Amino acid sequence: MKDLKKLSLLFDSFHEAIYVVDKERKILYFNPVATQISGFEQNETEGFFCYDNILNHVDGTGKNLCFDGCPLVDSIKYNRIEDHMVYLHHKNGHRVKVHVRAIPYEEDGEIVGAIEVFTDETSRNLLLDELYIKDQLLMIDPLTKLFNRRFLDEKIENIIQKEKVKKVGILFFDIDDFKVINDKFGHLYGDDLLKAVSNTIQLNLKSTDYVIRFGGEEIVAILSDADEKLLLEIAEVLRLLIHQTKPRKPEHDYVLSVSIGATMLKNESVMEAIHRADLAMYDAKKAGKNNVVLKK
Repeated sequence: MKDLKKLSLLFDSFHEAIYVVDKERKILYFNPVATQISGFEQNETEGFFCYDNILNHVDGTGKNLCFDGCPLVDSIKYNRIEDHMVYLHHKNGHRVKVHVRAIPYEEDGEIVGAIEVFTDETSRNLLLDELYIKDQLLMIDPLTKLFNRRFLDEKIENIIQKEKVKKVGILFFDIDDFKVINDKFGHLYGDDLLKAVSNTIQLNLKSTDYVIRFGGEEIVAILSDADEKLLLEIAEVLRLLIHQTKPRKPEHDYVLSVSIGATMLKNESVMEAIHRADLAMYDAKKAGKNNVVLKK
């Protein structure tokens, strides 16, 4: 591209993440905000092809868009702007929801590549931010940075009552065969895996939802304003995203999955509902793992 140097000077100061590819989808430029959102530096992206297991976009069904449905391919092929909501694969292993806009780039009347602009669509939990600011680390799990059991025991009932949420859904996650993974690859790798799974869950829920490390590899998500149908839809999307989540270490070959129990909070304590979701998770294990089971 003749104007790449000029584009780079312009895009370096943009508040949006931007990268530029040629017609073969070779990455020619990757701006600082793209690094901030994805975790990848320019020397890890520029000169490589976007389908070289870098951002590795998938949609909400788990389909790998790099090889089927890539916005950049359609933008270049059909000379049109493509807008999609996708989940990129962060350098640390978790999935991040982003809105991408692929724009065909033309020089001398010929399409020579495309520009992709993407924005982070994840929402930070405001209470979690407040706890970080106040350094109240006793409420936050030091490994995963999720809320911990103390937060669950001391805070969640009051929060739900104060916010007057009418419908509350509970999801109980357990990583399948986590002990086998730990024994095979070591506990440090197991910690990295647990952090990646935690981030995938945390970053793909609403800012009003609460994600808690319940114990070991068990994670509980408390979803506000979620009816039974929406609860199961969210659980299925998270199951698919976690299935494609793991630290980027090619020598560690295995298939990651989680079993998920789901239930709705009734006229009861949150812990009673969590216990029911826990039982549903065990039913998911018995049914063959890597699935979602609802218990009413």
